Amino acid sequence: MTAAMAGFAVEDAVIKQLSYSMPISQVLMLIGCGGLLSFGVAAALARLPLLTPEVITPWFVVRTVSELASAILFVIAIVYASLSTSSAILQATPLAVSLAAALFLKQHVSVRQWILIMIGFIGVLCVIQPGLAGFKPAALFAVLGVIFLALRDAITRSISVSIPAITVSFWAFFALFMAGVVTVPFFGDFAPITLQNLGLLLISTVAGTGAYVSVVMATRGGDVAVVAPFRYTRLLFALGLAVILFDEEVNAMMMFGSSLIIGSGIIMMVSGGSRRKQIH
Repeated sequence: MTAAMAGFAVEDAVIKQLSYSMPISQVLMLIGCGGLLSFGVAAALARLPLLTPEVITPWFVVRTVSELASAILFVIAIVYASLSTSSAILQATPLAVSLAAALFLKQHVSVRQWILIMIGFIGVLCVIQPGLAGFKPAALFAVLGVIFLALRDAITRSISVSIPAITVSFWAFFALFMAGVVTVPFFGDFAPITLQNLGLLLISTVAGTGAYVSVVMATRGGDVAVVAPFRYTRLLFALGLAVILFDEEVNAMMMFGSSLIIGSGIIMMVSGGSRRKQIH
């Protein structure tokens, strides 16, 4: 799980770096193509179907659309706000899933779990810092992205377990590719692909696909209650990359908010309030 989170953090950092020389739409399409090619080849070698009756169900389609929307929103956030802030907000996804399950799926949530959810979202406010000098409006795109990620993860629980992980991952990267397609009118013309950008795209493809495989291995091969808390290591990797590569500042308020998000999320998981398998 730790390796998977490192891979996702590297992928996010590469996306931000590529955005300096390429429009967001082009970056999303190219990374999506890399993932589609990788998992398409893997499916062919394993003789696994990519289009099955389960894939064309309404719930799976909604899941894919949620993946598409979250990709657009989160990438906008890390490009126009900051990698550190966006990554911290992303850690609230498990809490948002629990909230969605309580509000829309009518699942029982104890008083303790409600308190943890509220603490987590107070942490999100501390990270965003509305009204303070460090506030960046683009960070709100990350909050919207969390909503769609929560919808995606909530739907994932109702998807047939007979769908191979490779198939699910293939369609996740298809959503990423389509996210690039639908945003083309908003982010301008494509830019030439330099050798440096090609190298970064290769790194992103290896990191992203490797992360997807690693997280599936972790969630299927170990106790979810033990493995799941390690998903928060993604923030540690993201903060390190943000400071080293992009010279971002991480202030005390952001660290405090991140601690609230992570602490409440881990307690929720350990107490059994958030035992589910999640892919991103």
